[in-house]
Amino acid sequence: MSQQLLPVDAVTPGSRGLNLQQKGTILSPNWAINAKNCILDDARRLAARKGYSVTTTTDITATPAVENIFEYLLGDGTVEPIVSWDGGIGNSLSDPEGNDVSGAVTDADGRWFFQNHNDKCIGFQDGQKPIVYTGSTFATVVESSGTAPTSVNGIGLCAYGRVWALDTDGQTIKYSALLDETDWGGAGAGSIDMSNIWTEGMDEVTGIAAFNGSFIVFGKNHIVIWEDDLGSQLGVDPDNLIVVDIVTGTGCTSHWTIQPIGETDIVYLSRNGLQSLGRVIQEKSNPISNVSKYVRDDFLTDIELEDPLDLRTAYSPEEGFYLISCPTQLITYVFDVRNKFRDEEGDIAFPCTTWDLSPTALEIRQDGTILLGAAGQVWTYGADADDGNLIRYEYSSPWLDLGEDLGNRLKMLKRIGSILFVRNNAGVEFKYATDFRENDKSISKVIVDPSASEWNIAEWALGEWSGGLFLQIIKVPARDTGQYFRIKIETSVTGQFALQQLELFAKIGRIA
Repeated sequence: MSQQLLPVDAVTPGSRGLNLQQKGTILSPNWAINAKNCILDDARRLAARKGYSVTTTTDITATPAVENIFEYLLGDGTVEPIVSWDGGIGNSLSDPEGNDVSGAVTDADGRWFFQNHNDKCIGFQDGQKPIVYTGSTFATVVESSGTAPTSVNGIGLCAYGRVWALDTDGQTIKYSALLDETDWGGAGAGSIDMSNIWTEGMDEVTGIAAFNGSFIVFGKNHIVIWEDDLGSQLGVDPDNLIVVDIVTGTGCTSHWTIQPIGETDIVYLSRNGLQSLGRVIQEKSNPISNVSKYVRDDFLTDIELEDPLDLRTAYSPEEGFYLISCPTQLITYVFDVRNKFRDEEGDIAFPCTTWDLSPTALEIRQDGTILLGAAGQVWTYGADADDGNLIRYEYSSPWLDLGEDLGNRLKMLKRIGSILFVRNNAGVEFKYATDFRENDKSISKVIVDPSASEWNIAEWALGEWSGGLFLQIIKVPARDTGQYFRIKIETSVTGQFALQQLELFAKIGRIA
């Protein structure tokens, strides 16, 4: 009598995202070693990312990279887009160059770091004083008192009713008088000399941030937390600032990577990887702990090949992810904040996937829309395809032993089953390999639009009868024998696509 096929299920494979640190070892199917153009959806399935549509109708001449996109918030509740590139600043997404508002400011470099302040838009850039926009054109700050800072690396902040900026020495943070970006020498204006604060040797300021009523100063190897010891209606009165905590051994590599995550945390890039300020403060004895630990080496390798001032990041509460784009390396790392987990070592980690999109600018609008900067254009994330082109979805499992009871036995793989969530027609390629060899075998399956027929290849239209209209069971034959297996699923899609379950059917052989 022939031996019965043994089904081995993997529900929501890849739900912990990438594990590139241990990709050459045997891992749980909850991990992936390739998750290209993927996100984790609301059901924690490894799903295809959304595409983009081109918002710009008239490209910027010579198609320079859009360096920053910002949303200027006016006092009456309306919003105005600000787009910057090497050679201009515009206030239109559809025709940035045709709506140039740069005025007389020096705009050869488009890396302006914009902030909202008292019904104005303030811009910071390396080697320049702050610039101001109120709806006409930008202009460099004209001081009514004192001398405005000439920013280093564009490090600046508008918070607690004041404008703050790093001055030319890389140590002095100047702040303006209350609600007056022109007053740098009068009552309420002042400065902080960080060279007197560092505790573990001299450092340099790499970022400043407002967080939960505190003023945070990042160095390369320090994080200094200031608070108002008397309390203030505005949150912070600089005259009352005291240092309440200093974390050493970690810091921030670029102020462009600092993103508040709700009201409870800040995420930023350090030389150790992507870090959570909340976790670092709690675990000062282990400042190298980072939320990117399972992709750390590959992630840092890509980061180190970028100019820190070219990195672009954004946090989307609606999508639940933190994006960090490496434009030179043509990759974006996507960290899922919504599905963070505590691993076996007690560390908090964010599931990570990657995109082959690498925007030169990122912005999350007040309505949740995600804007992407590109060569001479602004794109909007959320379409079914990439400007009409298919999105290439790639998933690879780690090496699997099919469970503790079967780990030391040979298995004869006979069939690969999957439950897929599919919106449109797709040709899906299933690949498999054994025992750490790179000679993938493959078989393809065409999936027909589930809404096109009542009885389709999804075996009695699983979705039709289970309440999930677009779920389909797909099974393909496989022929290979080994102790360990790796499965890949690749497809080019439009619309929604997600991997819900993998099922391997095998006959169990002798002990390996």
